[in-house]
Amino acid sequence: MGGGVKPMRVLYCILDNRFGGPHRLAMTVAGRLRDQGVETLFLLGQKTRDPWQPAGFRVFLCKRIQCFTRRRPVWNLAGFCIALPWNLVKIRRLIEANAIDIIHVDGITNFVPALAARLARRPIIWHYNDHVPDVLRGILLRLVNALACTVVVQGHKLRDDRTGAIADLHAKTVVLPSAIALREFCPEKYDVQTRAQLRTDLGIGPDGPLIGMIGNMNRFKGHTWFIRAAQRIKERVDNARFVIVGKRLDTDPGYWDRLQRLTAECGLEKDVVYTGFRDDIPSVLSALDVFVLSSILESCPVVLLEAMAMKVPVVATNVGAVAEMVAHGRTGFVVPLRDPEAIAEAVLAILAKPRDEVRDMVEQARKTVEREFSVDTIAQQQLQLYERSHGLGARHA
Repeated sequence: MGGGVKPMRVLYCILDNRFGGPHRLAMTVAGRLRDQGVETLFLLGQKTRDPWQPAGFRVFLCKRIQCFTRRRPVWNLAGFCIALPWNLVKIRRLIEANAIDIIHVDGITNFVPALAARLARRPIIWHYNDHVPDVLRGILLRLVNALACTVVVQGHKLRDDRTGAIADLHAKTVVLPSAIALREFCPEKYDVQTRAQLRTDLGIGPDGPLIGMIGNMNRFKGHTWFIRAAQRIKERVDNARFVIVGKRLDTDPGYWDRLQRLTAECGLEKDVVYTGFRDDIPSVLSALDVFVLSSILESCPVVLLEAMAMKVPVVATNVGAVAEMVAHGRTGFVVPLRDPEAIAEAVLAILAKPRDEVRDMVEQARKTVEREFSVDTIAQQQLQLYERSHGLGARHA
């Protein structure tokens, strides 16, 4: 934006204040957009007492803006309805007091900020990157169609699958993939000694391949399929070790207990390391011989791009836009969902490959990320979206 032009202000709304892929992506892109004259403020739904605090950005918290929950759904719905009028007033005042130009909503169940934006007569960009039951999807999509000037999905197949049933919605839907800051994921920064030290810190010996996955303890991440695949890999490669990085969620304690039981049942208590949350993901990735994405629901998973950028061989389930991110057999392996045998066979195939073939695979993967998923590329596309939506809002105000 040229000199003398008023900076554009965006309110980016995320339903969950627990740090994850959407938060990392939003903050990364917001940093680049700030250099282009776009100031991003964050509105987070308050689920926990230790909210994510993006460095250098203003954050606002709002309780009870999530309508649908798996835990205590009736009680939550009652609280949501009671709080709704006040939350609409609160968010509208926030929009007006901070001279917000655009509301960027993350998730189609995150409709309270969108309703407040409509009351404030601001344009809405709606990111459809979440997963909702079929019984609710039709209703929510019609609400999105009525409120949003632009809908964003993270892959071409997702555009057809998610919005193809409603012609108007499909027409206003654009594809904007995930992005990563490549300078933060530079494999050359990590030498053999650094990788060895990380394995030592994790209590893993220097010998044998290390296979890992990264994702909070969310059932959609497919940890159970990873563990079952690990059992099969261990039967063939006795010195293989496994690491699972991710935060244990208070909202689903039963899932954590299930994973511990399954690990024991598979005889992997000494072979699988649960690290909990870590903020040194590039370092963790540098220590892996294979990265596995075992998810059963995703859109355009940032962590997969991070692994590719770090030149780690990847095995990923065919979910969301994964097949548009990974060229099967050339930059990684894409396998069916809920198939531990397929995951194991793909990992074993990578471990058996000659080093030069693996080197070529990860080099091609890195080039793919540089060409299509760098934060500079995606931030520029997002800026164009904002500029177009801002113009639409000005004409219809």
